Amino acid sequence: MKPFLKVTSVLIAIFIVCHPVTSAPFRTDHLAVELVAERTGLVPGETNTVAVRMEMDDHWHTYWENPGDSGLAAQIDWTLPEGVTAGPIQWPAPQWIELFGLVSYAYEGEIFLLVDLEVADQLASTESVKLSAQVDFLICKEACIPGAAAVSLQLPVAHAFENSKWKSDFDASRNAQPQKILDWDMKVVDNGKSFALTVAAPKGKDFAGRDVVYFSRDGWVAPSKPRTSLAEDRILTLVLPKTEYEPDTDKNRFQGVLTSSIPWDEAGEFSILEVNLPFSENDTVATWVAGVAGNPEGTSVAFVEEGEPSSLLAILGFAFLGGMLLNLMPCVFPVLSIKVLDFVQRAGEDSLKIKAHGSVFTFGVLISFWVLAAAFLGLRAAGEEIGWGFHMQSPGFVAIITSILFLFGLNLSGVFEIGEAVTGTGSQLQTKPGYSGSFFSGVLATLVATPCTAPFLGTAVGAIAAMSSIEAFLTFTAIALGVSAPYLFLSFFPALIQRMPRPGAWMETFKKALAFLLYASAVWLAWVFGSQVGVTGMALLLMALVLLGVGAWVYGNWGNLIKKRQTRLIAFCVTLIFMFLSGYLQFFAAGLSGPAAVSSADLSSADYPGITWDNYSAESVASFTSNGKTVYVDFTATWCLTCQVNKKVAFGNDQVIQYFEDNGIVALKGDWTKRDPLITRELQRFGRNGVPTNVIYRPDGSSHLLPEVLTPGIVLEALKNGAEG
Repeated sequence: MKPFLKVTSVLIAIFIVCHPVTSAPFRTDHLAVELVAERTGLVPGETNTVAVRMEMDDHWHTYWENPGDSGLAAQIDWTLPEGVTAGPIQWPAPQWIELFGLVSYAYEGEIFLLVDLEVADQLASTESVKLSAQVDFLICKEACIPGAAAVSLQLPVAHAFENSKWKSDFDASRNAQPQKILDWDMKVVDNGKSFALTVAAPKGKDFAGRDVVYFSRDGWVAPSKPRTSLAEDRILTLVLPKTEYEPDTDKNRFQGVLTSSIPWDEAGEFSILEVNLPFSENDTVATWVAGVAGNPEGTSVAFVEEGEPSSLLAILGFAFLGGMLLNLMPCVFPVLSIKVLDFVQRAGEDSLKIKAHGSVFTFGVLISFWVLAAAFLGLRAAGEEIGWGFHMQSPGFVAIITSILFLFGLNLSGVFEIGEAVTGTGSQLQTKPGYSGSFFSGVLATLVATPCTAPFLGTAVGAIAAMSSIEAFLTFTAIALGVSAPYLFLSFFPALIQRMPRPGAWMETFKKALAFLLYASAVWLAWVFGSQVGVTGMALLLMALVLLGVGAWVYGNWGNLIKKRQTRLIAFCVTLIFMFLSGYLQFFAAGLSGPAAVSSADLSSADYPGITWDNYSAESVASFTSNGKTVYVDFTATWCLTCQVNKKVAFGNDQVIQYFEDNGIVALKGDWTKRDPLITRELQRFGRNGVPTNVIYRPDGSSHLLPEVLTPGIVLEALKNGAEG
């Protein structure tokens, strides 16, 4: 009988050691909380790890140690036996959760909050101890519910084994802790209203395809204010806005975590980097970045915010050259034709007057770009994800500019005249455009130029995302001066204008011929409008243009100065009525959305029968590249004429189509016709802030950014070079 009792006692002891006694999980309507152990017992003299396990219902969340804009982190109040002490919570990296314009650093699903317990040597090995804790928490969805859970765990004090039930969860939680990986170097600069965190990748690695998010542990970074990032080869710079209040944390160090969509380490285990840095000076960081980039002269650090004059000068130079080249882009052809006509009309005029008109035109361009700069910076400060040509993402703006171009066309066609005056005894009509016409030409040049991009311009516009407001304003000014430079040059060298044909009867025919360029632009913009609001909306816009045309016809026939005053007044009132009806239809059409709207990919699919384009998403890129596929992404918009030319010239080429087919290239189209924050962030990651942007993503994690203007040779060379490398 005694041997039986001994065996039974041993079996009971083994069972107790292998199966720690836990209380039932605490359960609320949306959350379950329990205390679990990594091992089956407490080992004296060693560090033993336990965890508060929290499992939330779908779409409910609890908070990280810094909850973000709102929320409350979980707190644990321990009741422990003598000889056992608890360390701090080991917080895994949180998720970025955005709700009602506020950003929370939080957890969804299941989390394990690890805590190390130090167990004294003298704790008797025969004892079984009870670990108790009260967990205070806040759980939220649209509404938030505070709560408290009393949980406990009974563990023997003895040699222990791994608790197989929870082993993988403890391992996963440890891997989600921030790690110190020495190969990745970092520095941070305090720029007053923002921090510039610069990360340098080790040799052989870069930031291509890597989605990096910073979570502030110390609370100094404002969660919901707009952030900008700029990646170039081995360097990533994050511009992080400061919070409006001062947290009660160490002001001498910058603390947080960096999460990455691609693991930081070679083994592919750790995706969280610890950030705990002293602050550096801009000059120090610029020199360090230049050294990492392999440029000891320090002349290529345009992506480091504030502090390197040569980099700003380089960006301004690119902006000026890009602005000049915009005049050669298809967007600007309609306004270019108007300016050509204007120069022809001025052949033989006084040189001072020609210079004055050129200066007024330049002033119109500058004022327009400054207004765009103010809108851009204001929207950026309000948290909007925007980029070059952002105004063309508004259907209402597209409708307005379509109407303006259509009216310009009607004016050139002679349907109505602006600026008529009665002169001479024979009451002959003469056109006197005046300085207002030159100013408005500058405004119109700006509005139709910004949907396009050009060589050099992409680099300059991309850098705006990481610039201070003053630097961004200077960059917009440089682009404006570049756009207006050719016209200003001709104005100040009138000898060139004198070589143009003298004004004569032929100009009337020439003027009416130029009107068709404006009509073609209006058709293109109507197509853009249709891609934003649908076919019904496009039909309403076309009807609005008809009403606008009727109003212009009435004004042209009965509103001119040779008619009686009463006739002119009636014509003016009728014109206003038609303009009002046209405006109402445009306003109504601009508000349409939903199933009727068609994406640019849908509208243009028939143009590219040889290449099948699917919709872009970061998940699609990651999925295809992980399966060994090369992915070609065309970030485009229907309002971007350079994009449309690229498609016709490059993607309509038989050799390009055949190469895509033979090599299994996956073609994705990122449609930026309407505002898309995810695409905006991806553009900024490549140093771009507008379209066209074309990127090749490869299976090895590398990527290749193509120039703005494409040819079949450029596309094929980029694809083949990567395949050979």
